[in-house]
Amino acid sequence: MTLSRIVPGAMLLAFPLLGHAQSPAPRFYVGLAAYHSNYQNLGSWRQSDTGFRVPVQLTAGYQLRPRLALELSGAYSGRTGTYAYDATFYSGGTAYYSQYSDTFTERITSVSALARYTLTRQLAHRLQLDVLGGFTLVHSQHYSRGFQSDDLSGTIQTTSFSTHYSGNTSLLTAGLGLRYRLTPRFELNFDLATNHSLNNSTAQPGFTGSSALGLRYRFGK
Repeated sequence: MTLSRIVPGAMLLAFPLLGHAQSPAPRFYVGLAAYHSNYQNLGSWRQSDTGFRVPVQLTAGYQLRPRLALELSGAYSGRTGTYAYDATFYSGGTAYYSQYSDTFTERITSVSALARYTLTRQLAHRLQLDVLGGFTLVHSQHYSRGFQSDDLSGTIQTTSFSTHYSGNTSLLTAGLGLRYRLTPRFELNFDLATNHSLNNSTAQPGFTGSSALGLRYRFGK
């Protein structure tokens, strides 16, 4: 499943509901949040890594009904790091030297198309509870380059390497969201979701979690 299929599908869900919207004015909102998931994991960072330490998620949404909204979110993270070591080992009483260095660059983008339905009975309350569901597409790129040296042959031999990998993972997403209205236009929001991989690969985990904490701004009335 690709993003080109997810977005039109979300729009098709919206069209039948537009005619029943209870508010005559469109109610758009945007948000910015810190994001965490199994694929964009805050815990995988090391102090020596550089880049976007905290994945940032940008959201744009449309309020179809007082309780129902559709939203599209994108989260990006990227980092560069190095693994390196020098070692001496012995074989048959002879000491050998080995050196290894690998510099990697990792970039991950996740895009989610979700429907959000409010469960709270009183919409005027500051605290609102939502259920959300939809699809997420994760696109990852990994570039690695470096060298490996040893003197097993009697002289130091150095081999360079460079590899590149990219792939997509499609996820079914469902979860809960909490929103707290700070002002008529600003909301503090926290989303907690579970994701199920739709890829036919044993290398992909079945169920994973994701979360987002941020601030949203509402346009219109």
